[in-house]
Amino acid sequence: MPIKKNILVVPSVVELRLDPSQTSFTIPQVAAYTGLTQWQVRMAIWQGRLAAKRVGKSLIVLRQDVNGFLEALPTVSLNEADWLRNRQAVR
Repeated sequence: MPIKKNILVVPSVVELRLDPSQTSFTIPQVAAYTGLTQWQVRMAIWQGRLAAKRVGKSLIVLRQDVNGFLEALPTVSLNEADWLRNRQAVR
């Protein structure tokens, strides 16, 4: 019997092109457009924070919904933690 070797499969990087006039995106395109992972995009859809349309077995997200989702994300505020203030005072 032939000996099976352990094979490491590395997923290939797929280049996604986004047309500026494109009005809807697939999940990988939303991830590329927003800088999020595909899993984060799917979680946002499942949690109802990002609207999506079903086309057969695929999900399509409208550009306006993606932009609205990004606008609704909380803004990172200045960290007022004591440990950070003390660390900055030492420098």
